[in-house]
Parts: sequence; structure tokens; C-alpha cells
Amino acid sequence: MRTLLLLLLLGPAFASGQLFERGPIHVGTGFYGLPMQDPDGFTRAVKRGDVRAIDRWMKRELMARKEGEQVDNGSTMITVHSLTYNSIVDWLRKQPGVIDAAWDSCVGKLDIWPGHSTIGLRWRVGDEVHERCWSVQEGIPGTINLTGWRPRVRKDRQQLKYRGAADRPGFVQEQRRLCARVRP
Repeated sequence: MRTLLLLLLLGPAFASGQLFERGPIHVGTGFYGLPMQDPDGFTRAVKRGDVRAIDRWMKRELMARKEGEQVDNGSTMITVHSLTYNSIVDWLRKQPGVIDAAWDSCVGKLDIWPGHSTIGLRWRVGDEVHERCWSVQEGIPGTINLTGWRPRVRKDRQQLKYRGAADRPGFVQEQRRLCARVRP
């Protein structure tokens, strides 16, 4: 039934050879083809300088990609979140009004699970420059409650968890300096 409905809707487009007769739909995309949640809303929030709207957009975007990317290392499948961060930061850099964006990829971190990362953004509203960072936890530990009659056990999850946002002037420039020192 679904196939028949799709053929009826898209049949003329396939027959003419033009899927988009008026051109492609303009939607910002992430690293692995997922559309950004509301690119026009993000641009409006940056132009207005609405920090709460930018915070909501970043939280929604991170939670839309919380599963990460599965990578096969030969013996097992591991979850990698660096591709998610790279796609968000690359998209942010291309937006009007944004000066620069970075995440702490070059910082030496402890190998303690769950890990943490931070994404930073610098943008301009008029003559004023704002800089804000969003903290993300990479993994959610499970819980065990053995005090009750029926213990509740939840497995560990390899997902992103939004931890919060804060103003951190100089974060993006510091990340650029650290990456330049690590990668000559």
C-alpha cells in the first residue's frame, strides 16, 4: 500500500526525470545527512542575540544526534561522538553572524567513562561579541537500586546527555591555540 502511494505521488517526477522541478529544498545538513532542526530559527536567534533561543537550539540539535556513530574496529562496534561534534561545529561556522565555533577535540582528557566535551560558539550582534559554551556528557551510567523488594537495574547507555550552558570568553580561541600546538 505504501509503495503504491509513493508511486502515485512521485511517479510523474520520476517519469520526467526531475525529482525537484523548482530546485532542491534548502535544508542544512549534518555530517551523515541528517537535517538540522531549524536552521532559519538559529540564524534569527543569532541576529537577535537571543541566548536562550540559541541554547534551546543547541540542546535540541545535540539530543537529535545523541546516539552517535557506530564504527567497526575489527572485533567490536564502538560508538563515536566526534563525528557529531564535527558536523555541528562545521555547520555553525557557515552561519551568518557566527565568528567561529570549536569543540575541545585537542584537549588531553582522562580515559574515565563517561567522558565530557564542550562546544563553543562566538557570534556578533552589532558591535558586541558573545561567546557561549555547551557541556555534553558522553554516556549515561546505569542505576542499580537493591534496597527495595524489586531491584531496578538499567543498562549503561552510550548516548549524549546535555549538561548545561555557560558564558566562557576565550574558549574558542584557546581551542584553536591548543589544536595548532598539537597539529603542526
